[in-house]
Parts: sequence; C-alpha cells; structure tokens
Amino acid sequence: MSQDAANHLLSLRTIASWRNLHGISPESEFRASIPALQRGLVWRPRQNELLWDSILRGFPIGALVVSKWSERLKKTAETTGEKFTHHLLDGQQRCFAITLGFLDPFTPEQATVGKKIETILWLDLNPKNKDSSTRSYWVRATTTAHPWGYAKNDGATPLGIGSIRDALKLLGLDYSDPNYRRPSPIDLWPCKSAAEVPVPLSWLMRLPLADEKVFWDLLRQRAAEATCHQWAAGVHAFCEDTGTSAVKASIFKGIIRAHNARLVALEVTDELLDESEDEKAIGIDQEKVTTNIEHLFQRLNQEGTTLDGEELAYSMIKAHWPELESEIDRVSAFRMPQARMVSLGVRAALAVNDKEKLPGPPSVSALRSIARNETEKKALIQNFIEQDLLAACERVDQWLKYDSGHNRSGLLPVHVTSIALGSREIYLLLLHFAKRMSGKEASENWPRSIQALATLVHWFAYDKAKVSNRIYAHCRREINVENIRIALDEATAAGKLSPVHSPQTLDQFIQLPESNLEKWNWWVPILGDASEDGIQRRRNLWEFFLQFRFNKELLLYAQRDFVARRFADYDPARKDLWEEHNRPWDFDHILAWHYFYNRKDGSPFRGICSEWGFTIGNFRAWPFEDNRSDQAEKADSKIKGDPIRLRDSFLTQAEEKAFSGGEDVRSNPALAQLFAVHCRTRLLRIYKTWYESVGVAELIPATDNPTLSEIVTNTENAVSA
Repeated sequence: MSQDAANHLLSLRTIASWRNLHGISPESEFRASIPALQRGLVWRPRQNELLWDSILRGFPIGALVVSKWSERLKKTAETTGEKFTHHLLDGQQRCFAITLGFLDPFTPEQATVGKKIETILWLDLNPKNKDSSTRSYWVRATTTAHPWGYAKNDGATPLGIGSIRDALKLLGLDYSDPNYRRPSPIDLWPCKSAAEVPVPLSWLMRLPLADEKVFWDLLRQRAAEATCHQWAAGVHAFCEDTGTSAVKASIFKGIIRAHNARLVALEVTDELLDESEDEKAIGIDQEKVTTNIEHLFQRLNQEGTTLDGEELAYSMIKAHWPELESEIDRVSAFRMPQARMVSLGVRAALAVNDKEKLPGPPSVSALRSIARNETEKKALIQNFIEQDLLAACERVDQWLKYDSGHNRSGLLPVHVTSIALGSREIYLLLLHFAKRMSGKEASENWPRSIQALATLVHWFAYDKAKVSNRIYAHCRREINVENIRIALDEATAAGKLSPVHSPQTLDQFIQLPESNLEKWNWWVPILGDASEDGIQRRRNLWEFFLQFRFNKELLLYAQRDFVARRFADYDPARKDLWEEHNRPWDFDHILAWHYFYNRKDGSPFRGICSEWGFTIGNFRAWPFEDNRSDQAEKADSKIKGDPIRLRDSFLTQAEEKAFSGGEDVRSNPALAQLFAVHCRTRLLRIYKTWYESVGVAELIPATDNPTLSEIVTNTENAVSA
C-alpha cells in the first residue's frame, strides 16, 4: 500500500455519520468504529468547546490514526452488518466532540430515540465581554452536571450560584422546593452569564450553505417554529436584526470553514494486525510479549489525556476479551468506573479459598499471558464476568445500599462508589463473599454487619489491604460475623486498624471547659498534663481516629434520607460528567466561614470557632442551586426555622440558634460557648447515628480508655495552664 493510498481525507459530516445521527448521511463509504481496546470518553466540556473554536477558525486539529476493520479488534455489540471499514485507533475524543456539533436534540426523531442527552453544544451568536479570551467563536457546552452552561472564560469554569438561580427562575423552578430536581440539558440552555444568544450548533451545521441570506432565513424560520423553547426568541430576533450583518458574515464563514474542513486519517499497515515476530518466536516468555497493536495504542495514548494503570489494563482486557465490554458497561452503571469494575471482577474471579490473600491487581503482562496461554484461568474470568459478576454486585448492593423501606441503615451510592475507588480491597472482599454466598440465605442482621465492616475499613484502617486480607483468611472456611469480629480485633491489635470508640467514650473524651474556652484546641484532650507514656497512649488511641471530625462521608450518612430523596438520579460513577463539580450538592458551613476564617482582628474566640467550624459538626450537604451566595448569611436566615429544612440539614432548632451568632461569635464568650457546645453535640450525634445504625459494637469490642474523671481533669488543667 502506497503512502497516499493509506491516507484518507474525511469531512466532519462523515465522522458524525459514524454515530448514526438522524439526518446526517455519510459523504464517503469510509466508516470507522471504536475498537474494543479504546478507553471511554475523558474530555472535559472546555476541550469540546475549544476544539470547535479551532474548527470554525480553520485551524488544523490533528490527524486520526485508523486500521483496517478486523474481527480481532471489534466490539461484541458490533456486527458485520454495520459495514464498518476501519477501526479508530487515535482521535476518539475529537471525533466524539465533532459528533456533538451535529447532534440535534430538538428533533422529534431524537426525542423518540430514548437515549438521555448528556451534552449539548451551542454557539453564542452575539457574545459580549470576550476581551480576555483567546476564542473567536463562543461554542458553549451544557451538560447533565451543568445544564446552565459554564463561565465565559477559556477555562469554562463553573458558574456562580446567582447565575444558576437566574437560569432556573426562567423555567419557574423553585430550587428550595423539597421536590426540586435539576433540569436536564434538553430542558435548559446556556444562561446569560454563559451566552447572550445561544443556538444549538447542530442547527447551523445542518443548514445549506449555498447562500448566506437563505442560511439566516432558514435559521430564523426554525427559531420562529420553536415556540416551546425560550431561547429560540433570541435567535429569531438576532436573525431579523439588520445591525448584526458583520457578526452574521463571520459566523457564516466559520460554518463554511467547518464544512470544508478535512481530517487526515492515517491508516496503519495491515501487518500491524498480524502477529509480531516475538509472538511467533519459540522460547520467548509470552507474558512479556506485547502485540504490535498494543504497542501502538500505548504510544498514542502517551499524548493527550494519559491513561492510568487500570485504564490501560482495561484496554488490554477489551482487546483480548472484547465480548466482556458490554457486560462491564452494564454492571458498572451507578457503581464505579468500568476500569475499576473489570479489575475487581478479574480479581474476584481468581479468588479461591485455599489462599492466604486476595489476588492482587493483574498487570497488563499477566492478563496477556492468561489470554494467550492459560485457558483455565481465562475461562474462569470470562465465565465469572459474563454470568456471575452482576449478581454478585447486586448482592453487595442489597447488603450495602440504603433503601427507605427495607434497608434504612444502608449507605448511599456515593458511599459505595467511594469504597470501590478508595478501598478497593474491601469491595473485592465483599464481591468474594457474594460469590461464595450465592444461593444462600443471609441472616437478618448480615447487611448491617457488612455496612459496619465496609465503613470501618474504609474510614479507619491504616492499611486497608492487610485488614481485608486478614478477614479473608479468617473466613476461608466459613463466612460469619464471629470470624470477621476476630479478624478486626487482630487487625486493631496489630496496628492496622485504628481503635474505634463508642459514642459514650467519645462524649467523655471530647470535653469543653467551663472557662478559658479561648485556650481549647483538639490537642487538649490528648496532651492534658499527664506523663509522656499517658500522652503516647492517648495518641495511639485517638489521634488517627479523631480525623473522623472532617469526614464528609460520615455527614452524608447522617443525611442519607435527604440525599437519597433529593439526588436520586445522581450517578457517582460518571466522573466524566461531573468534572469540576463532582456532585450536585455543596458542603455548606452552617456558621459561615466568613465569621472565623482568617479574621486577624485579635478576637479572643476566633480560634475556638475555627477549631469547631471546620468539623462536620458545622457542615451540611445542601443542593448546589440552593446554597447561599452571600458568604456571610446567618444560619437562621438560611434555614428560617423551617422544620423540613432543619430535618434535611440534620439540625435541631437549638443548633440553628447556636450557629447564628454572626460577627459577635468571635468576641462574645456566651455566643462562642453556645456555638462550640452545640457544634460538639451535633458532631457526636452524626457519629452516633452511624455507629448505632450499622451496629459497630457488634463487630468490635469496647476500647480501653482513660476514665471520665481523668479526661475532665486533663482538659481543665490544660486550658488553665
């Protein structure tokens, strides 16, 4: 094949046609599919916006790399009837961004597809205040996380709360209503702070270009027909405005440039799909041999958004087991990213009862060796992922996940995803338990014990892998609470798990003095006035454990009724959708941080307010749209004594009053004392809610602690010194 024959010139429309968009017909027979080994979408909204700015300005956006279509690289869901001619080895993110520019979500045909629209690209027809930007064309993205759009800067940063509220008011949405749900991208549009006159970019890209006047007349006509969309009136007015002719001419030229743009698709040689010389060689350790296609994929992905180890391993798994991808996608939804799911699935498949430890994460070379040479292991992995992984995950969900009717002590989806990402060994252990307990009836209290186990290791283990392996070893013969209890006791004694204290002991340990409050800090209960041995003893018992006071996942647990009800559609596994704003709620300081953070005015109680103000005792999870824009707003102004807001905020009326001291809290001893006392009470109540709901005391024995009189004496003496 000559070099010229290996190069293909592709229009943007042709690339968009690969996704079977309604009304977009291909301009050539060339059609590329995403090969099995490709990763998922990772681009941020700003990258999609800037790519289209480059396209409309006529900038080159790089070449694609393709190979001839082959059975070896195809995805399971892909059939030869789809008539693909090539595989796209490099350029997936750019091609998807190009497709977004042709995706028209406002057609009747698109509405019948039934697939949720997660991203829409718009063009601001008449942008203002763009002097500080490098852009010429303001392409704007709206997403599931930000249906109101992003700020007018090159970074496309999240908008301020005032702009978001203004956008919601246009739809008549009351963000303070307990039944409020965030609108989808198709319901909203870039707000005033994101765009002046937004129009779907696809509307422009789909119009005929023979005559500029006809172009704008057709756009005006469609905008006039779209009376159900508020933004269409602005488009119609722009088209009719004779004073915008220069802007219209610039936009028309940009659309023409986009239609005339061509991307070069560089086709790799056919030999790349053949076995490499190392693969054919006899006597070479095949585990260490990398195929030509793997080599190319790894080198291509050293540029752009880098793959982490698990993503690379997942790509290799898809290359050798393409039939697993659709099942992994299905199982991963609302649980964890696909790369983590497949890693845990492989490890769970290989976990057997006669080993001392759970299997470690498989390397790329080990996976390659299994795929090529270890038929038994390959079948074990494939059968487990295809037939048993979903059922095992569903069983773990039944144990862990909150349900207002049947599992009120359970965890939120965001907790489960956090455990899978931050404590993968404990999630793997639970998958192993679920696999072994298939078809067996668990005891009535088993879910609470598993909730306690997962959170204890996730939040309080020094070494999560060693604690998980200890439990795994103790449960080799029989999985029961007693064996788990023994393992946790040993892990604590070995210094792998922090001592976890009862609410009663915690209440005794965290004491506030009746005087000299300004001298108190979190070291007081540990240091006291005791000997070095006493201090070290208390440090071992308390120092790591007390980090719970900053644990916002513990706060979310206390607010789980509210979070589950208000954010039922939130998928914490979709990190690509929640970039820069990874949850639909804020963590709101109830006593505003404005009153105590970095206030260098010599106020005597600023320190004690800071000591307590940054603990979860002074936070609540609250909807992003309804969070205060005034950083100095008082608690009683935000909550207004409303019983529903108090309940959802996990607050009492007394606490609302205590957190409303405002500026005087730093200087008034009575207000400072009131805030500290009630913040302490709420912190203890948050902890107690988790401890008692999941039955922590049933898994771990009470810890030997200093007596109440010793603690009180130490506290009083320390703050008097």
